[in-house]
Amino acid sequence: MATKDNSNVTQTAPELNEGALSVDEIQLRAQGHVGVLPRQFSAFATLALAFSITNSWVGYAATFVTPLFAGGGPAVFWAPIVACIASFFITAGLAELASAFPSSGGQYHFAFMVAPKRYRASIAFATGWLSSFAWLFTTASANLFCAQICVNLATLYKPEYAWIQWQVWLVYTGFIIACSSIVILLPRLIPKGEIVFFWASVLGFVVSFVAILAASDTKQSASIVFTDWVNQTGWNDGTAFLLAVGQAMYGFLCTDSATHISEELPNPGRNVPRAMWGTIVIGIATTLPFTVALLFSTHDLETVSLSYLPIMEVYSQALNNKAGAFVLTFWILFVYFGATIGLVVTSGRLLWAFARDNGLPFSHVFAKTHPTLKVPVNATILTAVFCILYGLIYIGSTTAFNSFIATAILSLNITYAIPQFIVLCRGRSSVLPSRHFDLGSFFGPFCNLFSTLWVALYAVLFCFPIFLPVTVQSMNYVSVVMAGTGLFIVLAWWLPGGKRGTFTGPNVNMEMLSVVNQTHLQGVPNNEGEK
Repeated sequence: MATKDNSNVTQTAPELNEGALSVDEIQLRAQGHVGVLPRQFSAFATLALAFSITNSWVGYAATFVTPLFAGGGPAVFWAPIVACIASFFITAGLAELASAFPSSGGQYHFAFMVAPKRYRASIAFATGWLSSFAWLFTTASANLFCAQICVNLATLYKPEYAWIQWQVWLVYTGFIIACSSIVILLPRLIPKGEIVFFWASVLGFVVSFVAILAASDTKQSASIVFTDWVNQTGWNDGTAFLLAVGQAMYGFLCTDSATHISEELPNPGRNVPRAMWGTIVIGIATTLPFTVALLFSTHDLETVSLSYLPIMEVYSQALNNKAGAFVLTFWILFVYFGATIGLVVTSGRLLWAFARDNGLPFSHVFAKTHPTLKVPVNATILTAVFCILYGLIYIGSTTAFNSFIATAILSLNITYAIPQFIVLCRGRSSVLPSRHFDLGSFFGPFCNLFSTLWVALYAVLFCFPIFLPVTVQSMNYVSVVMAGTGLFIVLAWWLPGGKRGTFTGPNVNMEMLSVVNQTHLQGVPNNEGEK
């Protein structure tokens, strides 16, 4: 299956300790790449980055209105629970692949490593583009949410102020430029900065939870929160709830983020899966209590559903104090700003890794890293430019922009399922090497099968409009965007000058990878040390 890599790769476990290369570097070279980024992330900094990006309770605070329309309080409460359970199984299957094949390429690299030799280049190419678009759209959505918080904070004290969409775009552009500048110019501060944002999120959850429960004068009844189903979508209750769960999955999006810095931390085969699992566990531990507090402390859910910034309306109703609502909303802005920095980091790393394997136009440009900053500067700038230009869609149509965001959720989950489906079809024992995180002979196939079926279901459901009957305002353009994305990938592969024949993926050595992974399992010291 594999060709031999001519780089300095040692052949036996005892020799790994004696060479000049660390075990992590040899593991990377066995997959066809040479490490050029410093391994500056500790295991905890990796978890901090991963959770700061996913930030489930804050992410759900931005999207809980759809479940509110779909079923009222019960849908808002139960949707994130179901979404978390689904994300748990999907992430578990993905984490096993990240343990077996640690690489900044993430899903497209996993797909390449497990696919049949004849098809692996085309499968990896399609997965790489889906993953790249999904991360770029998600980065745009997070920056837009920051911009929307800013303009809506102004309305808290100036209710007469009516912002318009081009003003939001200008603030959005400012956030993107600020995040990209930090990522490029201050790379050594990123791990420490993400730890700060991590603790800010945890503390923000605690403060919000206590404040809104303690300060609210009236509490909703338990029946409104848990049992009184109010479906305003036009769909039957079952379909409406499934759509609510799909939106709740935004709160557990980007659980693959840790994989895209696999080449920047020690022993990624162990530490990356831990960060992925930790993100899900912390996510549900914060999202569920926050959701309960939100529902009990809000006395007018209809007003919340109609607000431009629902979470600020929640704080306003619960606290009945403008200053308090301002502080807590600004706190969410600060936490989300940390997420946008992390998104720019990982999006840039993904584009850089994809270009390194010649997956992008002008790959030789975007595969470069700055010689002194040790950052993929060009790929990070590409991320910023794409998001700024893409944001122009918001000026013309918020519906179209939001359809691209829904496409991000769907596209990312498709890339999570593709390599798991291949593993399921080809047989786990035949394609997976030794790895630190092994799901076993029962739970592994279950996670792979669940991921495949769940994503197949939501590939259909995400194309449904939220409301019936369908109007121009409620039209769902996800199917159109997905079709356009698919057409782009096909043309990029088949057109003259396309990547068919030139995108071949990395030159891998599966035998050596298995040896190195086994070495990690045996606990052979890493020459670079563990931070």
